[in-house]
Amino acid sequence: MTVENELIKKIHYKNNVESHDGNLPIKSLAEEFLVEQKSEESNLSTIRFAQGEVYYHCKDFETAIFKWQNVHNELEPWAKKNIADSYYELGQLTDAEEMYLSINTDNIVLTTEIELQLFSVYMDQQLLDQAAKVIKNIVAMNPDYPTVTDVARSFFEEYRDWSSAIELAVSESLRTESIEWYGILNTYIDKGLTKSIEPAYFTKTLQTLFTIDEDKFEQMAIAFWNSYEQENYYFSWIVEFDHLFLQMEVKRSNNWEELSRKYKETYLELINGSYYLSELENVIPNLLTNWLKVTGSSELAIVSTAVLAWNELRPSSINQAIVNEANTLLKQGRISEDGLEQSLLLFESIMQWADEHELKVGNRLKWMIQELLNFNVNHLLVIGSSANEQSSFMNLMVGETNLEELNSTVMLKYGKERLVRALTDKAIHQDVEADLEVHLLPDPHILEYCLPSSFLHENSIALLHSPKLGSSRGNKRCPEIHLADRVLFVLDAHKSFGEDERYKIGQIQKLAPNLPIHFLINKLDAIYNEQEINRMIEETKSRILMCFPNAKVFTFSRVSDMPKFLSEMFKNQTVETERNGHLLQLIRTTITHLLEKRVDMESQLMDEITWNEEMVIKLTGANNQLVDAQKEKMQGIKQSYHVIIQETKKDLKVTIPKLLQNCSSFVREKSDFRTIHLELNQKMNEQIKQHLEQTAIPKLANSLQQWLEIGNVEFIQSQSFLKEMSEGFNALYGEERLKLQCDFRVLDDWYRDIDRMTNGVHLDNVNILLRLTPSQILLKSSGKLFGVLPTNKAMLQKMYKKFIENEDYKQIADSVSNQFLMQFELFEKALDRDMDMFFRNPFNVFNEATEEAQSAISEKNEALHELKSSPEKYQDPLALFKLKLYQYELMEQVVKSKGKERVSLK
Repeated sequence: MTVENELIKKIHYKNNVESHDGNLPIKSLAEEFLVEQKSEESNLSTIRFAQGEVYYHCKDFETAIFKWQNVHNELEPWAKKNIADSYYELGQLTDAEEMYLSINTDNIVLTTEIELQLFSVYMDQQLLDQAAKVIKNIVAMNPDYPTVTDVARSFFEEYRDWSSAIELAVSESLRTESIEWYGILNTYIDKGLTKSIEPAYFTKTLQTLFTIDEDKFEQMAIAFWNSYEQENYYFSWIVEFDHLFLQMEVKRSNNWEELSRKYKETYLELINGSYYLSELENVIPNLLTNWLKVTGSSELAIVSTAVLAWNELRPSSINQAIVNEANTLLKQGRISEDGLEQSLLLFESIMQWADEHELKVGNRLKWMIQELLNFNVNHLLVIGSSANEQSSFMNLMVGETNLEELNSTVMLKYGKERLVRALTDKAIHQDVEADLEVHLLPDPHILEYCLPSSFLHENSIALLHSPKLGSSRGNKRCPEIHLADRVLFVLDAHKSFGEDERYKIGQIQKLAPNLPIHFLINKLDAIYNEQEINRMIEETKSRILMCFPNAKVFTFSRVSDMPKFLSEMFKNQTVETERNGHLLQLIRTTITHLLEKRVDMESQLMDEITWNEEMVIKLTGANNQLVDAQKEKMQGIKQSYHVIIQETKKDLKVTIPKLLQNCSSFVREKSDFRTIHLELNQKMNEQIKQHLEQTAIPKLANSLQQWLEIGNVEFIQSQSFLKEMSEGFNALYGEERLKLQCDFRVLDDWYRDIDRMTNGVHLDNVNILLRLTPSQILLKSSGKLFGVLPTNKAMLQKMYKKFIENEDYKQIADSVSNQFLMQFELFEKALDRDMDMFFRNPFNVFNEATEEAQSAISEKNEALHELKSSPEKYQDPLALFKLKLYQYELMEQVVKSKGKERVSLK
């Protein structure tokens, strides 16, 4: 046992005493102390140190501390450490900490022991930060010290200090190159504890592990890969790992199966359309290079085509040597038989993406995909020297449909009942029967004829007719051609196989280079000489085979010959493989169509913005016209009403004074002049009311009825004006968008209010002769004074008459007319509000339409800005779809080439 171990365990005292019969040598050390004390060169510190150890083991910590405090030789640092240990055992943690911190030594073992004890002190006090600092310092200072790294790991894990635990695992993995520590790090990775750390931190660790154990390296790489997926450092991980892996020498074998599978999953995820090309350009080349390096023989075709497809998309981004290697390996690889399924998944993903971005794919294309998946029916495209030639032949085969006058793409297929459907990009029209309906269909469209034809049913065939294929006006993008499994060119026996026919076939081959073309010589029955027939057939065959050596040439004279011809044409057909090729062609057409749609979308947005801006101008102008019309109508209606009321008021002011003056006739000599002023006041009020009821009100009512009729006409004219305006706007909208309906309830309210106001007089009695004016007081006093004397009545009569006839009734007339016309004047004040109510709805409609147009302008401008500022949002996913398509096309080419090899071997 080394001295340091003795000091640590506090059994160094055994070196100072001989055997002690199994008991602690307290007595022996005491005797030795006494002897040494008498010596001139005494070494009491050593004996005291040993005594302290003995007392410590006896748990006499105070005595042990006393002995160690008097040690002043080379053992003094150990004595101080032991004093601190004694304080620790006594529970005096503060004293223990101070003593541990006061020790100054260069001994690495002693320093480590002190630090470990300090760690225990801090743990007992739950001072976790100090404890962590101490244990990290121990690991950095003396990681090889027994249990140090284990203690550190347990501490970090217990208190979930995962960053420190990971740091410990990484440093120990590199220092010790121990598989055990790599395993510990792997558990942290699997728990997702490393996903927030930059991948570059682990590069050296992986590099070292590769030199130790390649299998463990693969496991850790996959663990890191899984943990970083869908996290912030995902792309950083792929770039960092690929850069590292490129530098490693790896032999292609099946030993890297898991890593190869991970590369495949990642590649397919990256090119699924969720990322922009700018994000992938620095990722994909190295990823594909490494994938090619580790892939086994079963995946060679997939990774090789991926390399070649990316090189097509981004030339020179992958090292040319890798591209050449991919070309070589492609010929060696095996192609799985699920090519059609992969193509369908690609088409569905394109459809989903298009729907999410409001780029609709038409019904025609979806219908064509469905037809391609029907492997029980072969599709035969029939063309001829003329449209009449091909349609008459098809009529002859099915015996029911006349196609001669149809300028449409048509498919004739078997159905239990006769049914014609028309398919356009936007709609499917069921049960299209009349030719007129067909001619009204928009281009492009397809007619699907389902016929109860025995020929179609028994031969499991559908006939395809397209007047544009092969014609000078043919559509360079005729997707319907990719429905055809074979082409049958119908030749008139009377016509030679010349330039026109070769041109038509050339046009088809440009659209579908790999589509087999066969020929049928028709109308032989019109040639009577058998020798002539044979000569013509041989000449025609010779000319055809010279241009198309792989073509089959048939002669036709009756329908019963056709099954044999069809069997020959479809001999050696691999339906799924061929249909997959057609499907890939349709997918390419779809991608091209969607790219054009994006351009169309930008153009459409600009058109919509312009249209809405024009609508805002038109709506604002219409609103201003309505404002002017309202003002004009309001002014006219109010003015005419005001005139009626003012004329009535003027008439009353003239008429009422005369009525009151004429009331002098009610003064007679027989009158009781003491109360005549009361009677006359009542008579005058009665005269006023009678005039109002019998003359003023009927006249006013008549005038107001005429006013209402005029107002009704004005309102109807306004409504008619608005109707014309709404028709004009709705024509622009293409739908019944604006309904400019005025509120005619206003007119109903006017009729009701005027009827109420002119229905009788509601007038309070006016004080005419009961006022306290000097003349009235004098006259009433005279009546009371002299009215009892008969001789004075004539005089009083004369006085009253003169007074009544000469009195000024202007104030009374004003009061009566004001009271009588007050409700009419209130009605007049409400006309502005009523007219506003009448026109409220049209104004609201204009405002809403204007706001909608302005909102549309804002939305479209925002969408247009996004389109222009982020073209990659549309272009990049389509480019990646095209990348995957090209990869599938390469795989399809390999399948076809190997299929031809098998056929040739047979």
